[in-house]
Amino acid sequence: MSQKNVNILLSTYNGEKFVLEQLNSIYEQTYPFIKIYVRDDGSSDSTLNLLKNEQSQGKITLLPSGDNIGAAASFFTLLSDSSGADFFAFCDQDDIWNKDKIERAVIMLDSVTDGVPTMYFSAVEVVDAEDNFIKVLSPKRKIGFGNALVENVAIGCSVVLNKLARALIVRELPSQCLMHDSWCYLVMSCLGLVVYDDYPSMRYRQHSNNVFGAPTSSMDSLIRKVKRFSFRKKGVFRFSDQVTIFMKIYGNIIPENNKEVIGLYARAEHSFFGRLQLLLSPAVWRQKRFDNLILKLLVLLNCY
Repeated sequence: MSQKNVNILLSTYNGEKFVLEQLNSIYEQTYPFIKIYVRDDGSSDSTLNLLKNEQSQGKITLLPSGDNIGAAASFFTLLSDSSGADFFAFCDQDDIWNKDKIERAVIMLDSVTDGVPTMYFSAVEVVDAEDNFIKVLSPKRKIGFGNALVENVAIGCSVVLNKLARALIVRELPSQCLMHDSWCYLVMSCLGLVVYDDYPSMRYRQHSNNVFGAPTSSMDSLIRKVKRFSFRKKGVFRFSDQVTIFMKIYGNIIPENNKEVIGLYARAEHSFFGRLQLLLSPAVWRQKRFDNLILKLLVLLNCY
């Protein structure tokens, strides 16, 4: 077994109901070389007291808490402030990890050639508040930069970064992004390597207090897509906005093949002919056929 160190990065917010169950599932990991770093994002319930008790027993390291800055910024703070490890794993407060979750991630990351910034993510089992199975979430087609430009398939609680990936991401954090996992998928699919594990080694809990969550049915998924389309031009931060920020930070180191895709994407914002080119190109895609149809409509209307 590898003896490389893994930092678990857990952000909490009003998670008193589930956080101890999640922590217990981390304590039971088969991979022993882990440290748990926690940042509370301004909880108003008993979450912080529960965490202080875990810290008093030497089980976790609790970072200084502050104002509520939101999930993405909280996770980026954890990523920035917890150096000194080989791997860094994002962790949500309300999930349940299988005992081999981290071991599987380490094995797959260790198989990558040294010197390559790499992000691992996996399929997840979606369960309800009582841990009853709902479905498995996994990409259906392919992962890559062209997908990351318009969709996020890397669920944050399954993401593990090697130290080179961490360094690439924290060298300049975005002023705004859709979410930390979407940002990491975009950066790593362009400038590093993304490895995917189709084995769901964790249970992703859905309940009424989720900050963000996966759709639980086809109707739920359709409603979310309609809402995203309906509010596309009403001040909502879009994928195209995220790409603009990405270009400002990493524009000078983007590989030539990905510059061509970015150019295609950018030209579509400024001309109808550019939008037609993007519509006909296979270089940008979403995972499902119906989602691709929505994407093409959004591109045609210049509101993607």
